[in-house]
Amino acid sequence: MSVNMQRVKTLINHLATISSEPHQLTRLAFSAEDLIARDYLLEICRQQRLKVRIDEIGNVIIRRDGLHNDLPAVAFGSHIDTVVNAGKFDGPLGTVAGLEILLQLCERQQSTRYPLELIIFTCEESSRFNYATLGSKVMCGVSNQADLARLQDKNGIRLATALQQIGLDFQRVDQAKRSAAEFKCFFELHIEQGPRLENENKTIGVVSGIAAPIRCIVKIEGQADHSGATAMNYRHDALLGGAELALALEQAAIRAGHATVATVGQMQAKPGVMNVVPGYCELLVDIRGTDLAARESVFSALQQKIDEVSRQRGLQIELQLISRDQPILLDPSMVSAVEQATANLSYTYEIMPSGAGHDAMHMATLCPTAMIFVPSRRGISHNPLEHTDWQDVEAGIKVLQAVVLQQAELI
Repeated sequence: MSVNMQRVKTLINHLATISSEPHQLTRLAFSAEDLIARDYLLEICRQQRLKVRIDEIGNVIIRRDGLHNDLPAVAFGSHIDTVVNAGKFDGPLGTVAGLEILLQLCERQQSTRYPLELIIFTCEESSRFNYATLGSKVMCGVSNQADLARLQDKNGIRLATALQQIGLDFQRVDQAKRSAAEFKCFFELHIEQGPRLENENKTIGVVSGIAAPIRCIVKIEGQADHSGATAMNYRHDALLGGAELALALEQAAIRAGHATVATVGQMQAKPGVMNVVPGYCELLVDIRGTDLAARESVFSALQQKIDEVSRQRGLQIELQLISRDQPILLDPSMVSAVEQATANLSYTYEIMPSGAGHDAMHMATLCPTAMIFVPSRRGISHNPLEHTDWQDVEAGIKVLQAVVLQQAELI
């Protein structure tokens, strides 16, 4: 079966124009632009009479019936929300690829034995609520209403309010949970977001496992004082306490090995003026890896350093845990299926872990799951310079198409 690359390019390029900010791509979850992008794709689906529903947390499920609809669905998908000032491939690639598979079947009037479901997961990125893969977590029962009640964005808008603004009821979000019996398997196509495939001159990444993050906020209370009149030994500088923690976190990740990484994505000091010793500092921390023990060692090191810095600098430090996702090893039979399909299509490939988290890691708790990577130029992602060559996009879609139709049993 072929791939209409002109259509794929058009869809991805048009989605990249739907943004809340001029001259950059920013499409946060549950925003007006998020809904515009969603409705743009759904109109295409309705033209082909595909079944569409939006669940209680905002995930979109696009279904094409099989000859035996009592069978579990062969599912695939990704997301369309973005980080701030994003690239155009992260998320939309997997979504558009899945839509292309459905459209090809509709246009060719071909059937599958198993039903097919394209899932566009909501709020995959953590950019709005500091909480990643929200839609898939709810769908898979990893998170529930109680877990989400405290979430709010930087403007103080709570998740419940954001849902209400788009016509959803926060009190009903748990109804989005689905059972394992509903799925035969799940696939996700994504850009690599790292340089390995490009550096090794490989076309396809066959993902063996997915790293998962511990995410937390560190809140440091010191004392704001005059920068000229307060001697160094009398200071309770919250910013310097935060700097110590950030550097200690870096060293802990280096010691942990196993490709474990740790990031302080933001450090905000207050009052934030030149002539005042900072009395408050807040850090956004992301620790991730595929080796659970190594990742946990970094988190423990952070906790120990917090105690030390608090005591030595006379600071009050609160560690607020946001999420603690579990690393996932993907189903070996599904990994093999992707590997075989890639080989049959004569693409070079690498079996590799994913350093980034994805919706697929939660779907893997429900059903056999696989991920397919295509190269990212220079490894850049979450950035306007994010780029994947169109021939690599086509290769990824063809591999996805092959494994989906194999599992769904094309008639």
